[in-house]
Amino acid sequence: MDTQEITELLSLPELLIHLNLIENQLFDVVRSENRFLGEPSLRVVQGGGKRIRPILTIASALIAKQAGNSNLDDLVIAGAAAVELAHTALLVHDDIIDNAAERRGTPTVNSKEGIHHAVLVGDYLLARSGEQAARINKEAADMLAAAIVQACDGQTREIVDSYSVQRTVESCLLAMYGKTAALIRASCCIGALCADATADEVDALAGFGESFGLAFQIIDDALDLVSTAESLGKPVGNDLHQGTYTLPVLFLLQEGGEAAQRMCQLLRQGIKPAEVAEAVDIIRQSGTVSRSLDLARGYNRKATEALAVFGENLVVEGMKSLPSHYLDWATQRMVGSY
Repeated sequence: MDTQEITELLSLPELLIHLNLIENQLFDVVRSENRFLGEPSLRVVQGGGKRIRPILTIASALIAKQAGNSNLDDLVIAGAAAVELAHTALLVHDDIIDNAAERRGTPTVNSKEGIHHAVLVGDYLLARSGEQAARINKEAADMLAAAIVQACDGQTREIVDSYSVQRTVESCLLAMYGKTAALIRASCCIGALCADATADEVDALAGFGESFGLAFQIIDDALDLVSTAESLGKPVGNDLHQGTYTLPVLFLLQEGGEAAQRMCQLLRQGIKPAEVAEAVDIIRQSGTVSRSLDLARGYNRKATEALAVFGENLVVEGMKSLPSHYLDWATQRMVGSY
């Protein structure tokens, strides 16, 4: 789902203008007299992506303000920049852990400048993120800091469970909450705080962000198994190869039987690239991708229901539709039976 599609769905014709303001803010924030920090930081910040987190910050602020398509102040732009900088910083650190050479076709800092350099760039971006959040108020800064802590928790859980066929569904969901949902939740909350929302309104948008964030990650994990290399920009089954066993794999292992036994054989010995296709085929035939998507639909319903406290307007209705539309967009990129 590209930015134009999200713009139309959320009934925010001025969203592209707002995002341009955020892009300018990101550029200004990461600039540094030290080009060894500034240049790689700018490269990764401009590396693309859906900008879903700042979009949710903007939409949440407008919902809380009960405003139309304008009326965004500098604090909302700062909040949107804060969450995107935090997200980018965490990606820089993820690339170090994964020893990734590229992200979205752009060289990673660890591959171009080196691991030590990448650690410092990630830290620099986190610090700049905190500065932006602090411009709003202490609550926003605390909320962002808590999301970063939760991201560290989620990443740690994923590392501990790497290559483990004993990984549980509960542990997987906790990791997904930390790595993805926590920052999406914070993105919505920070937008609400920029609009002086009530506590009930902040809680409602937090509930939306948390549930949609979990569904978002479940869908992303499913795409890794049932999409194409062209759509993903990376090999199908990349999570399997890296030892990250997601919900479709865990559901299959829970079910037992010959398919689960064969999957255990493949995974326990450290799956080889030539065996990934067999493992993916087993998962597709098991139906556990569909089971995972059903769970995502449940989270999407919770996300939509969380917004019931707000009155009806085009932005609220667009926000309510976003989770299901994102799932529809993703399933159109899934191939074969699953």
